[in-house]
Amino acid sequence: MQGSEISKEDKDKIAKLANQDFVTKILNENLGNHYPDFDKIQKIELTPYKHHIGKTSAVFVVGYQLEYLNKAGKNQPLHIFATGHSDDSRKPAFAKLGFLYNNGFNQGQFQVTRPLFFVEEQKGFFYEASEGDSLFAHFKQDDNLDLNNALELTAGWVHELHHLPVDKNFSWPHFSVADMVPSPQQFLPDFINHDSAFGEQVKNIVTKIQNWEKEFNGKLQPNLIYGDYHPENVIIENLTTDHLRMIDFTDVALGDPMTDLGTFLQQFDFMGHRFFSRTKINSCKEYFVKSYFGKELSEIEAEFFQRMNLYQAWTALRTAVFLFYMHKDDSVRTLFQEIEQYLELIEKAKKQISLE
Repeated sequence: MQGSEISKEDKDKIAKLANQDFVTKILNENLGNHYPDFDKIQKIELTPYKHHIGKTSAVFVVGYQLEYLNKAGKNQPLHIFATGHSDDSRKPAFAKLGFLYNNGFNQGQFQVTRPLFFVEEQKGFFYEASEGDSLFAHFKQDDNLDLNNALELTAGWVHELHHLPVDKNFSWPHFSVADMVPSPQQFLPDFINHDSAFGEQVKNIVTKIQNWEKEFNGKLQPNLIYGDYHPENVIIENLTTDHLRMIDFTDVALGDPMTDLGTFLQQFDFMGHRFFSRTKINSCKEYFVKSYFGKELSEIEAEFFQRMNLYQAWTALRTAVFLFYMHKDDSVRTLFQEIEQYLELIEKAKKQISLE
């Protein structure tokens, strides 16, 4: 699973995102292009949210709470973030964010965070903060918590994305379950070495998921998809808000829209189990799907359920692989039991998205 080791020089460059003098200088040079009243920074406070420097990667996410002097001589507050990654993933993410921002997601109910500028040296970009908290941060141990408004907005945002015309001149990647990180070629030998019988079971599951994707994709015209739709990337000010903003556009691609529904459903299920009863989770999942389609579940074609369940299975697989490398064997085996159940729902073409 190890990648190529990155140089100390590259690590130091990305780490500059947490250097106050460097950030103040680069913001002073660039903010005037985005805020016409900007003169100069008066005050800045840095908050590191992600600060990882390893042998093979460097990842930084830093928040900057600042005040700048405007051209009227008054101090103006501004909250900005920067994200940099040694794998060069932030440059295409910045381009995707810019595309969405310039194609309708800059206002109204369904928004993305405002992109500002890209810095080549740090392999990252600066963007305006999205005020509020993630949908996940609003979870609490209360089965009476009303999530319907937030779920309706969340379904509406991704529905809007799926119906955005595809710009053929933009270099969109194509989504594939095989492109997960780590890839099956990397993790399958580790599962087999750990437990040969269980490893063969995992290998069989991966093959089934890949075969189902191939079968469904052969009949589909791909749309824009988010690629990693889950409650931590949905930013809302409160549960009764009339709008939301999405963050993190690394995985936006062309693919099956049901990828996003399946991913969100499974992640909501996995993240919600510590807070809500099974009845509450299932009810929320159903409400999300009904909001997306604008129909009762009984009115939705069976193939949509098959495709949603395929990507629920795939998302559970990703989580299981992550937990495998954290040596949480019991959780891994529980997830693989769930994956088998999702695959059985596909086989039987059941109009069902929740497990009993």
